[in-house]
Amino acid sequence: MLNLEKYTETLRCHHGIEYFDYNPVIDWAIELIKNGIESENVLILASFSKPVDREEIKPYVTAALKELNLTEKYTAYSVDASVHYYIEQILNDCEIRKNLCLLHTLYIESNNKDSLNAFYLLYECWGDLEQTGENYYFEGVDLDNIEEALKTEAQIWMDNYLSEKAPKKQKRFWQRPS
Repeated sequence: MLNLEKYTETLRCHHGIEYFDYNPVIDWAIELIKNGIESENVLILASFSKPVDREEIKPYVTAALKELNLTEKYTAYSVDASVHYYIEQILNDCEIRKNLCLLHTLYIESNNKDSLNAFYLLYECWGDLEQTGENYYFEGVDLDNIEEALKTEAQIWMDNYLSEKAPKKQKRFWQRPS
């Protein structure tokens, strides 16, 4: 079930997210229609079929957001929006490995390495576990529980960086080997 409010906020940043998945836009538009919002562009979005052509659907997303009096978020939000989006995808079991890879890339390209460090290391850990069976990054993490470790880190990121409260220390799934 699509969380309409949460997805709408994510959708406002679609231009700033390089690999944004537009397929849920169709479900979003259908939910809006069910809630009595039937603007021209919302109806057009609901008529698309999956998989959508991202370049074809983008202008209708922009127009629908404009019809709903929602401003799109661009450059200042793009890295944070991308991180948030990829983490949401991981927490929702959607292409976990692909989204971890995208977080790894953002880590390499970003100036805010502290907030993405765990994802960089988990990406490296996963690759090493598959190639050599060895883990030099996280004590207790293996191929059987690496997705659980990733989701724990994703939830910690959400709690620390999206919370209106000050960031808090949370128990991590993993501990670095001594």
